[in-house]
Amino acid sequence: MKIAVVLGLLIVALAASVFFQVYFIRDACGGTMFWKEDEAYLFLGASQTGHHFSYLEYPLALIAEYFYAAPPPKDQTAFTIVVHVNPSGMQRQILDLSENTLGSPAFLTPFDDGFYGMCRGGVLCKWTGSSFELATAEEQQRLDGINCLARGGTKFVNGWHVRDVAGLPGEHFEVKIGSDIVISAQNLATNPRAYPWVSVTMTRPSQALESLYNIDGTPRRVSRSEYERTFGNR
Repeated sequence: MKIAVVLGLLIVALAASVFFQVYFIRDACGGTMFWKEDEAYLFLGASQTGHHFSYLEYPLALIAEYFYAAPPPKDQTAFTIVVHVNPSGMQRQILDLSENTLGSPAFLTPFDDGFYGMCRGGVLCKWTGSSFELATAEEQQRLDGINCLARGGTKFVNGWHVRDVAGLPGEHFEVKIGSDIVISAQNLATNPRAYPWVSVTMTRPSQALESLYNIDGTPRRVSRSEYERTFGNR
């Protein structure tokens, strides 16, 4: 009788481990800062990826992550934060890239008339001040399509300084805009194996320190309801 009870409990526990789920969300963090004497642009990641596992799968997922082979996300959102700073003030926009067929551009490069990048499909696109749009035929011809774009590792292009705002754990740098604005970017993570935690702040005369961006990229466990609010009822 006791053996049957134990076996029954084991079967119930096994069934629960298969059907009950644990939910995690990870916030993408980091991006690129462009600046010159009196102006700065920050293009920052704000997307989220979601994972959910049965209790039976979860230990295997932890092992895979330890060996840098984490399973692909089950769900995701696509957002970019664009921050523009100059002596006149600061503008901040959040772009829902899932509603834009061009997606998130790669190889962003500043030119005299704005920022261009390579969008989905390998096409040249341009930051218009409110969204990324397909470059006009004249712009594509003038700039030789995506051949004009800086391919990475560039620290100065077309009069603009360029720097990754995530960097290594503990990395920190400051940029002065105009005569009295200071933008500070830091990776608050300290462990080389840790996920990045990126903070960007701004100081202006006679004003309190202002947070422009503060995202910890460490995956966090959430309830099913929070997961579904983030990604929809799937």
